[in-house]
Amino acid sequence: MNKISLPIKPLLLAAAGLAATIPPALAQQQAAPKWRPIPEMIVVSAKPVKNWQGLLTGTHFTSALSVSASLSVPYGDLNLARTPDADELDRRINVAAGLVCHQLDLKYPETQYPKLAGDDCFSGAVQDGLARANLIIAAARK
Repeated sequence: MNKISLPIKPLLLAAAGLAATIPPALAQQQAAPKWRPIPEMIVVSAKPVKNWQGLLTGTHFTSALSVSASLSVPYGDLNLARTPDADELDRRINVAAGLVCHQLDLKYPETQYPKLAGDDCFSGAVQDGLARANLIIAAARK
């Protein structure tokens, strides 16, 4: 069996020499940018209660399960002191509420996990988001 041996030491020296020739600015550009969360967000949450009783009949589990989903709604581009921008935030919250409730319905379909009486995912999510938005809008208008 023929073995091919490569001279390791010259290769390491060549690599070290190449690394020394890379300018520091280029090395810094290759670093991954740090994630910075945007504080100008409202989190819209939906928390419907699903009835497990039909699925878990005869088990020792509880009869209901509370599930949740949430979505961040950015508003950093809006001037909330202005009524049109506050209305845009309201629209965004309504869209986010529809999306989170739709995702919950896809993951927990009513045919398998019926909702308990009086539980309205969309209304609850909108109320949750608007309660937070109203505080932010009031602070912006002061």
